[in-house]
Amino acid sequence: MKVLIAVDSSEIAEKTFEWYVDNFHKEENEVFVEHEADQPDLPTMMFAGGAGAFPQEEINRIVSEHKKAIEKLKNRYVDKCKDTKVTHYKVHVDITETNPGHGIVKRADALGVDLIVMGTRGMGVFRRTLLGSVSDYVLHHTKRPVLIYHHQH
Repeated sequence: MKVLIAVDSSEIAEKTFEWYVDNFHKEENEVFVEHEADQPDLPTMMFAGGAGAFPQEEINRIVSEHKKAIEKLKNRYVDKCKDTKVTHYKVHVDITETNPGHGIVKRADALGVDLIVMGTRGMGVFRRTLLGSVSDYVLHHTKRPVLIYHHQH
C-alpha cells in the first residue's frame, strides 16, 4: 500500500506521523512524507509618496532562513523514518504556488497513493470558515481515502 503522510512543522503533524507508525503501518507499506511549504513572506515597504524598495540583502536573508527551515523539517522526518519500523519511505518537500491542500491532492494523484494521512488542528467551524483548513480542503478535493488524525489533549 502507498501512503502519503502530509506534515508541517506542528506538533500535530508529528503526533499524526507517530500515530500512523504505531497503529496503522505495515512493513510492506511505501510511505511518502509530504510537506507543501508556502512561499516565504516577503515584506513590502510603502512610502508616503509611493512604492519603495526593500533591501535585497533582507530579502535574501528571509529566503535563506525559509530554505533552512524547510531543510530542517525534511531532515527531522528522514530521521523519524530511520528511527521507526518505516523502511520504504521518501520525504519530499515542495514549495507550492497555490495552497498546501491543493499541493497535497496533486502530489497524491501523481504518486498514485492508496491513502492520505494527515492531522487537523481542530479549529472550530467559525475559524475554519474564515481561515480555511488544509485537511478540509484535501478531504473535499481528493478521490482517495483520507485518514484524519485528531490529537486528544
